[in-house]
Amino acid sequence: MNIEINSANNEKSANAVPSLIDLLNELNAETEDIKNKFKKIAEELMCNYQIVSVSGEKFNIHEIEFYFFNRNHLDTSVHHHNMKAGHWRVHYSGLDITFNGCTYLNDTCKNKKCVDCKLSSYGGILIRSIGNSESIIIGPLRVQTSLLSGGSILGSKSLFIEENRGCNNNKVSKPSKRCGVKNANKFEEEDYCYYNENLLINSLKSDGTTTRVAKKI
Repeated sequence: MNIEINSANNEKSANAVPSLIDLLNELNAETEDIKNKFKKIAEELMCNYQIVSVSGEKFNIHEIEFYFFNRNHLDTSVHHHNMKAGHWRVHYSGLDITFNGCTYLNDTCKNKKCVDCKLSSYGGILIRSIGNSESIIIGPLRVQTSLLSGGSILGSKSLFIEENRGCNNNKVSKPSKRCGVKNANKFEEEDYCYYNENLLINSLKSDGTTTRVAKKI
């Protein structure tokens, strides 16, 4: 599914803020300054956009995790795909906003990790928590269910992102560890999760991993 982005101001100027799609496209096979690009995207996405579900309900984005693979960033926890940047990707762990996928992905390399390939890049942003004035929804599968439920079988609205610049009142956290990432390299220790500090806090689970829970008010 392609991501539609509705903007109140579509005019381009010399000082225009890069569009969300432009930022997503900055992640490719050659990219090196990956952590800074994650931070830039997190601040733009969480502070200036909201998701409109298939039922028409609007949600701010309160927690996201970044997953990206290229020759400079061999994170083997990332799912292979060959989609373009700015698409919805539904999978068994939740719902992603995609970075550009690997156009070289085919039957001969589908089951490999691409660690020796200089052409591969793929990844996405896992949406872990969303909310509005009615509720906070925590957990990627709950998020997926909330965003994709409620549309009519006779023709529902599409799932899309809407510009809401400066209106979300989110305070984007410093990066934290992703939930449940287990692989045999350094990337399970990397801080690639961003969350809204106004509503969520880090919590240590019994297995020693970190997750986010709602603040007690």
